[in-house]
Amino acid sequence: MTELPTDPEDERLNRVGRLVTAITRKGRQRICNPAWLARASSVGLCVSSIGFIVTFAFILESSGELALITNPTPMRLALVLPHFVLISTIGTVAGTGLVWLNHYWSLTARIHQTILSILGIGFTWQLFVLGFLG
Repeated sequence: MTELPTDPEDERLNRVGRLVTAITRKGRQRICNPAWLARASSVGLCVSSIGFIVTFAFILESSGELALITNPTPMRLALVLPHFVLISTIGTVAGTGLVWLNHYWSLTARIHQTILSILGIGFTWQLFVLGFLG
């Protein structure tokens, strides 16, 4: 039996299709994993908190007190970040509860996650007190 010649383009598309299938399957498995979600929310908390502090400090340094009165576009973008901090804090606290309840990770990793939750609650409380949330 004679084999049909294969087109290199078809073979490349087939490889890309298998790669996409593998990535989406792996992503679906991670999204359904509570331990991974707890870690992802704590990473989001750290990134959004540091991003807010750096962005807010940069805007105040470059525009001065006038930025607080005129509320330019970069300041508006910076003022969205506290809401991401709040959402990430809620996810981190929920993830910490799951981590301790189901005994995910090692003891030191669970303690680290708990410390991140406490810091997130404290920072979110400060954002409420200072008027960035609410």
